[in-house]
Amino acid sequence: MKLLYISYFFPPLGGPAAIRNQKTVKYLGDFGWDIDVLTVGEIEYNYHDESLLASINPDKIFRVPSLDPMALLKKIGKHKDKLSTQVYHNTPESIKQIIRRLAPLDDKVFWLPNLLQKAKKMMGETSYELIYVSCGPFSSALAAKWLSKRFGVPYVLEMRDYWTLLKDYNIVGFGLNRLLARATEKSCIKKASLLVAATQGIASDLAESFDPSLPERSFVLFNGHDEADFYGLKAADRQTSGFVLSYFGALYAKRSLKCLLKALSSLEKQKLLPAGFELRLYGSFHRESVLEIEQSGIGTMVRIVPQLQHRQALEHMLASDALLLLINSDSPKGTLTSKLFEYLRCGKPILALAPQHGEAAELLKESGQTYLCPMESSTLIMKSLQDLLKDHDKAREYHYPAQKYERRTQIEFLSNRMLEKLR
Repeated sequence: MKLLYISYFFPPLGGPAAIRNQKTVKYLGDFGWDIDVLTVGEIEYNYHDESLLASINPDKIFRVPSLDPMALLKKIGKHKDKLSTQVYHNTPESIKQIIRRLAPLDDKVFWLPNLLQKAKKMMGETSYELIYVSCGPFSSALAAKWLSKRFGVPYVLEMRDYWTLLKDYNIVGFGLNRLLARATEKSCIKKASLLVAATQGIASDLAESFDPSLPERSFVLFNGHDEADFYGLKAADRQTSGFVLSYFGALYAKRSLKCLLKALSSLEKQKLLPAGFELRLYGSFHRESVLEIEQSGIGTMVRIVPQLQHRQALEHMLASDALLLLINSDSPKGTLTSKLFEYLRCGKPILALAPQHGEAAELLKESGQTYLCPMESSTLIMKSLQDLLKDHDKAREYHYPAQKYERRTQIEFLSNRMLEKLR
């Protein structure tokens, strides 16, 4: 079965979106799909992880240049050493958001002309049976829709996140831009042969808003964890005897450390933190987050660890005493961060600063995790932290349903659904 896979985010870019796409391509290949990947050329980005390319045939990856802001920054950086990285990290998120909203649909829309040109050439030369497009950027869905109509090939639309239904964070702007994005989302969903959603909440909300018949042609592919990533995995060297609370990933939209830092500061003043307590933040963090730490008064107990390769990050998860999750309380119910599955697979206690009734909370409770409180309340965070620290030496029993959320298992089911669409 010949498949054209379109995704802006793909290795050597790192992070949740690229890892999800890499795993999907890898395991669909194991189940008999012959896949050509169309992805973007070099861009300025927080995460790069060359190790993710090891399982993908480089001759099957086709990179298309873009004129979007991230690609243009990279081009500038080639002539001005480190300028693009400095601009990217030091520009306030509020300014970046204004820039993103200037473009119709999304700020990656300027990838479409080159993407379509390359895709039309490839489809003219190769008989693809199916197109798979992973969104966001959501403008990529237009490419799949146009190609499907032009060549008579069905397409699978993957929605890794909310687009116009995202209510806590405006990514599409206002007025005509919002109307255009909403109409585009509706049209692309209706024309798709199969819709793949990253959470049950996304699938349900899309059906309610756009197409009541959508459940009949939708599939939920959770980010899950990859059991193969854990083969022979050992905890990293902790380099400390103190208690380590670790966070992995980025901070964006309304997600903030502000109340956690306030809670930690209060506990420190009351001498209620264990000796050598350390909050470790793994990843690349923007200006606002670094300022929050500097102004918290407890900067000495916070350690930022630069981006690690994926397997190294898992080793550091295993070495932590507890893991930190952040989801703002006004996030949609279907918000379910990808790191949560790997956290749960590590079997560590999770301090979950997340809404009580969201899909993430349901998974945490299903897995026996109990340290759950709102991200925006330093008082409740203090209480959860104290409970977590008090239970540190106790034996804990967790029951994460690992088989249900294992990536390869899920992708086998996805492969079967895709094959059904071709019969």
